[in-house]
Amino acid sequence: MSELTPLEAHVFAYYLANSAKDFSMVGRWFSPSYLAETFADKMSVDVRPFGKAAQNAAVPAAKHYLAHMIAQGGFENKEQKFGGSMHQLDAAGFKVALDALKAADAVLAAGEAGGADFWATTFAELTN
Repeated sequence: MSELTPLEAHVFAYYLANSAKDFSMVGRWFSPSYLAETFADKMSVDVRPFGKAAQNAAVPAAKHYLAHMIAQGGFENKEQKFGGSMHQLDAAGFKVALDALKAADAVLAAGEAGGADFWATTFAELTN
């Protein structure tokens, strides 16, 4: 997985703190590009209050998140006959992978310990 910039890492952690737990989808196979776009959109909506720079950081954060979730069993994987892969949500695996990700994220831990103003203050610093 790729390394995230500080802004991307905060977008990633903010999504983990807020909307990640609410994700669900129909039981069919999706391309990685479709899933990356879906997560980027969800992250972008979450960080909208923090400005355009935070929203723009959602794309690399979403790709990082998806790579982790695929690698850790949050999605079932199948190779296509003509190349490429498709992914289907594995609800149980997704929850396990999400819980592990939340437990290991230092920015999320700082956000939980930082009080009510942590996210607004930090995003203001990172986007100015």
